[in-house]
Order: sequence, then structure tokens, then C-alpha cells
Amino acid sequence: MNVFKRIGDIISSNLNSALDRMEDPEKMIDLSIRELEDAVIKMKADLRDKKVEEKRGNDLIHDIEDSIERWSERARLAAEKGEDDMAREALAEKRALKEKLSIEKESLKALRDLLAAVEENIKDAEEKLSEMKLTSSSLKARAKLAKDRMEVNRKVNESANSSYSRRLEELKLKIEKWENIANISHSEIRKEEKKPTFEDLERDAEIERELEELKKERKKDKKEN
Repeated sequence: MNVFKRIGDIISSNLNSALDRMEDPEKMIDLSIRELEDAVIKMKADLRDKKVEEKRGNDLIHDIEDSIERWSERARLAAEKGEDDMAREALAEKRALKEKLSIEKESLKALRDLLAAVEENIKDAEEKLSEMKLTSSSLKARAKLAKDRMEVNRKVNESANSSYSRRLEELKLKIEKWENIANISHSEIRKEEKKPTFEDLERDAEIERELEELKKERKKDKKEN
């Protein structure tokens, strides 16, 4: 098999495969914009939910702080009245609430860090979305141009395929046949003389020798008669 033909077949196959896999550029870009819009909507919904959690966390911390203050006051009052057991109970409750308060404050801090990250992600996504909408026309045009170029390259490679060469050769033979029928020599069409081959020269020389021999025999016969 011709090496160049094989290479051309491989290139053509790769281009066809790429074109088959390539989606419509406009639809792909519009889909990307819609997906990013959906992502922004979802992030904003998550942000709202997290802000509700943040409010509940804040309220819970305030309640715990109020309870700590209340149990602190109870412990002071019990100690003043000489109720040591009750004072101890109040101080234990106060200690437990302080531990819970520390945990809730850590959770709230983590939640606020998450809220800041979500808000930053939303900001970045909205900027990217705005950029995509502004440049969508340009992106669509570039994608279409790239696809069109691939299509042209595919056709160019197909034109180099042997089937095209065979058709061209068949057409050439048909034209030569028409020329012969019309008594138009091929040399007139191409405007150049066909150079004789060594076989042509040898054949012509042999004919000339035979002709000379015939002439000699004829002269000999005339003399004898």
C-alpha cells in the first residue's frame, strides 16, 4: 500500500472522528452558561440556608451566655445563704454551660468561615458568568471557525485519496478517447511532439531494410526478364 495514501487515510479518519465527537458550538456554550447559572443559584440557596444556621448559632450562644450568667448569680446567692451544696450544683451547671459555649463558638466560627468561602465562590462564579455572557458571541464564532477548518482539512485529505486519483485518470482516458474519435491527435492537444522510443527506431529500420530488399528483388527480376 502507498505510504502517503495510508498516512492520508489515518489523518482523514482522525478528522472525521473529531468532527463526529464535536457538539454544536452554540449549544455547548449556551449549555455551559446555563450550568454556571444553575451553580450560582444553588450556591446562593446554600448560602441562605447557612445564614439561617448562623442566626440559630448566634441565638444559641446568647442563650447559653444568659444561662451562664443566671447560674453564676445562683451560685453567688446560694453561697451567701450558706447553701454550699446548691452553690456547688450551680457552679457545675455553669461549668458545663461554659464548655458547651466553647464548642458552639467553634462551630459558629467554622460556619462563618464556610459562609465567607461560599460568598467568595459566588462572587467568582458571577464574574465568570458575566464574562462568558459578554464573550459568548466571540467564543461561538471561534468554535465555528475551528470546526469549519477541520471540515476543510477533512475534504482536502479526502481529495488526496486514491478514489479521486482514479476518477481523474478515468476522466483523462475518456477525454483522450473523445479526441481520437474527433481525429484530434494527442500531440496537438498538448502542443508537443512525442519523442520516438528505441523500439520505434528499431522497427522503422527493419521496415526500411525489408523495403530495400524488395526493391532489389524487383530489379533483379526485371533484368532476368
